[in-house]
Amino acid sequence: MKRLLFFALLLSFCNTLFAQEIKTDSILTEKQNAEWIAEFEKLDSKSEKIAEIKKKIFADTIYKRQKSYCRIVIKNQETIQEAMEIANCECKIVFVLGFKKIAYSLDPNEYPKTHTVLELVTDENIDKITVLKGDIASALYGTNGRCGVVVMYSESRKFKRKIKNVL
Repeated sequence: MKRLLFFALLLSFCNTLFAQEIKTDSILTEKQNAEWIAEFEKLDSKSEKIAEIKKKIFADTIYKRQKSYCRIVIKNQETIQEAMEIANCECKIVFVLGFKKIAYSLDPNEYPKTHTVLELVTDENIDKITVLKGDIASALYGTNGRCGVVVMYSESRKFKRKIKNVL
């Protein structure tokens, strides 16, 4: 009976550990987003950039923007500044489709019609793609912009009308 009880406790403990591993592995971190932005900035053509933006938006739909979560682990002989630079913080890149006077957030979790809008986005419709990082992104988009912001600008009135009709 003691062995059975011990086995049941051990099994319960293992399930708890495993569940925590799944939770931490499902976090989209600042480091992952910084690496994606660095690779994105290396792309040359506008069509490649648009394709990567679409892939990233679709890939990030499994992550929901939640209250800020940050885990800082200080290892031996490491300063607080060094630990903060490699901190494991939860965040998402903000994607925006901007026109002269209005901008639309491209987050399928918040705006279900984002997929339809992204189908309309082509390299002919987009005039400029800008990446905002650091303090500028945080100043313009608050805590949501902490991991970076990718803004696609368009001056096409025809494209703007199509987007309005979808929304």
